Amino acid sequence: MPKDPLTHLYSHETLTAQPSAIRDICALVARPQVRSLAGGWPDPAKFPIKAIRRILDDLLTKQGDQLLQYGSTEGLEDLRKVLAERMQTEGLTDAAPDNLIITHGSAQGMHLAAQVFINREDVVIVGLPTYFGGPGAIHSRGGNVVGVPVDRDGLNPNRLRQEIKRLNVAGKRVKGIYVIPNFQNPTGVTLGFERRRQIMDMAETHDLVIFEDDPYVDLRFEGKHLPSLKSMDRTGRVIHLRSLSKTFVPGVRLGWAFGESGAIRQMVVAKQFSDAATNTPAQYILLEFIRLGLLDKQIQENIKFYRAKRDFMLAQMDRHFPREATWNRPQGGFFIFVKLPKNMDADELFQRAVDKDVAFVTGQPFFVDGSGQNTFRLSYSQVGEEDMEAAIREIGNLIKDSLAGR
Repeated sequence: MPKDPLTHLYSHETLTAQPSAIRDICALVARPQVRSLAGGWPDPAKFPIKAIRRILDDLLTKQGDQLLQYGSTEGLEDLRKVLAERMQTEGLTDAAPDNLIITHGSAQGMHLAAQVFINREDVVIVGLPTYFGGPGAIHSRGGNVVGVPVDRDGLNPNRLRQEIKRLNVAGKRVKGIYVIPNFQNPTGVTLGFERRRQIMDMAETHDLVIFEDDPYVDLRFEGKHLPSLKSMDRTGRVIHLRSLSKTFVPGVRLGWAFGESGAIRQMVVAKQFSDAATNTPAQYILLEFIRLGLLDKQIQENIKFYRAKRDFMLAQMDRHFPREATWNRPQGGFFIFVKLPKNMDADELFQRAVDKDVAFVTGQPFFVDGSGQNTFRLSYSQVGEEDMEAAIREIGNLIKDSLAGR
């Protein structure tokens, strides 16, 4: 009997799907003694557990029948209304509930958007590197992804323009661009204002969809807030994806997608045949959390909390890392991206670090072209200062050992 008797029945997309490198690494380093800088997860110390308990008790007492009932596929209308009002403050003055669908995190929003827009063999251009959730959603539809470089100002528009031209000459159907504009995962960089404008112009010229994945936008520590690509959208081609995982709590799996009402309606239809509706109790809890003014308070507390963590990690890196390694200073979010000398292998460094009970995420899985072997991602979001300092010191020593052995 074969090891997996159903292999010959699996779809092409299933057979070519790649598991999440981060999930695999986090499972590998789940041992309690491991000092992990791998997972980009919020710190449980900032979960508003007491407030959620009070809200849930009150909701169950007053409207338990509604709380535990099926909900609409679009999501609670009152919740969509308050989220639309928040979008209005971000420059989308005509935002309305019909422009939103409540999703199980921004990941589901991207999968629904891919289901609506991507045909087999369509090409979506992504960053080198980029979070692999976007490419994964594209691949799940039989689409292809092509990368263009991300530098200190985000996705490079000149290289993007060249790649679109090359693909068009080759007869490929370029359907869209996947971009994380603020504090990108994994690099932590922010797409500059002028680049946002250029990317929007290219999307209009070439009739492309933009998948704007923006889960970290509310965690800005410093610098000027930049307008979203959606707020610069004149032709309704941007699908704007948001998450509550970084600003509320990740376990409720709440996010939303924002776009033109026609596109959102198509995503609603796709969701009807996926899971029918998003978790109803979670939506009611979030709605009350917002109405009480607690979400805005939580965001401000999170900014202060994670800014201190970022500053502490950067200080430790300055202290323990050799000058041959380089890294960025993110203005927000959870991540710092490290580049080693070109002939150094981050995967080999990772294996030696795990032997020392230290973990991070290697950079190569974020590069759709297989490059990035000399890069890795550090996350300061979850680990405490004592473990952070020890882990950075150990990684720095390992890098120095590798340099000495060259």
